[in-house]
Amino acid sequence: MGTKLFMELRRIFADLASTLILGKNKDAADLAMRLSEKSRALAEELAK
Repeated sequence: MGTKLFMELRRIFADLASTLILGKNKDAADLAMRLSEKSRALAEELAK
């Protein structure tokens, strides 16, 4: 489960970087929220 979450985080980071480069701030805000949720889920998974 942790590996799957880590891979999702990697993908979201890549999407966020490209979105910021293109100047799409509204889309970047949505990605940042998803990144936060997945980071929290990974932290909880690793704490078990």
